[in-house]
Amino acid sequence: MGMRFRKSVKICKGVKVNFSKSGASLSLGGRGHSMNFGGRGTRATVGIPGTGLSYSTKVGGSHKTRSSSHRSSTSRSGSRSNAVVVPNSVQLKMSPDGRVEILDGKGNVITDQSVVRKIKTTDAYKNMVRNLEGQRQDMLEQAYKEAREENDKFIEIYRLAPQVDREEQYVQILNSLKPPVYQRRQYEIPCPTEATVREQLIHEAKDTVQGSIFKVGKMRKEYVAANIQSRLNAAISVWSQEKDAFEQQEYENEVSENERYAAEFNSSRKYMSNLISGEDDAVGDAVETWISSCKLPVEINVDYEWNQNDHVMYLDVDLPEIEDIPENEVVRLASGNLKEKKKTQATLKQEYANLVLGLAIFISANIFNVSPAIYNIVMSGYTQRRNNAGEVNDEYVYSIKFTRGIFESSVLANVNPMDFCMRFENRSNITSTMLMKKIQPYEIGE
Repeated sequence: MGMRFRKSVKICKGVKVNFSKSGASLSLGGRGHSMNFGGRGTRATVGIPGTGLSYSTKVGGSHKTRSSSHRSSTSRSGSRSNAVVVPNSVQLKMSPDGRVEILDGKGNVITDQSVVRKIKTTDAYKNMVRNLEGQRQDMLEQAYKEAREENDKFIEIYRLAPQVDREEQYVQILNSLKPPVYQRRQYEIPCPTEATVREQLIHEAKDTVQGSIFKVGKMRKEYVAANIQSRLNAAISVWSQEKDAFEQQEYENEVSENERYAAEFNSSRKYMSNLISGEDDAVGDAVETWISSCKLPVEINVDYEWNQNDHVMYLDVDLPEIEDIPENEVVRLASGNLKEKKKTQATLKQEYANLVLGLAIFISANIFNVSPAIYNIVMSGYTQRRNNAGEVNDEYVYSIKFTRGIFESSVLANVNPMDFCMRFENRSNITSTMLMKKIQPYEIGE
């Protein structure tokens, strides 16, 4: 049932919405968080993310000297065989769910629970776990925020709607238009001077005037003196000719460019005047220019018809399907962890209503801004659905008569799509469960 009107333009899919079906992910720990156990005590090294810097600190008391430690260990029969050997260097790694793994210096997970228990008793371990948990919570919060933003970017397209301008703003712009003026370039080559010409003659004399060591200096000075005036006059003459030719070319450029600027200005002014008055070709051209350049997360078709006499724009929009909405969402658990779950049907229906009604607001606001002569927009949206026989048909789910004045006085980014659209005369059948039933759209002239 779409394409009731004579012109059709496609809004292309140009905004990519990333919504991972595997949920949010993050990586913590690793090389930036390590501990070293040695004869001089335990040292903890913690990297500062994103800086390339780290700090190292000694944790716990000093160990005894090797000799006293040796005597103590040998005095206890069999104690050496029962001692827990802790690797000299270990690393901590925390998973997104908060689980901590302890790795040796080679990156292998330590599975010996006696060693693990020994490491967990150290202050270094406890400090690092607190550090990693803080990072994990920050990253979870960022991941949750980004996931919500991606979902809202898709659902809340109406927030991108521009403020609709009043006619006086168009007239003000028209009256402020001025054609550009060509600015002549200045001739930047300096006029030759006696000093520059003399310098040239001195170098020339060194190459051309030859003589005995006692006379050559005088001969070269005489050569410069004999030629300085004629050379200077010749250089100034050439410079003047080149300067005159440059300025003549700049004059011709000024005339031709200003003529071109004036023609473009008159054309632009006439086009702007035609838009303000609602002239058919100008409005149609501007509508097609905007629609064909618009990028949205979904690809849709817009069919339109402009009635200049009645100042009404008729729009039919092939709406996205409810299946186009991301079916999963990220939620925060009481533990602070993230979980991806399927949206309920109620949520999907609510979001779909916001999406398709928000599209009506977004598209209408931009079309209103094409020309102040567009007083009203009749927006009808249809989608593809299967009937009882399994056949796919176009079904209109809303048809709304928008008026320019309400758009001009509204901050569209802050409206509720349902409440805003229902302010206008409309044909819609939306149930309390947000099911959008089939309706009969307005026809031209209704």
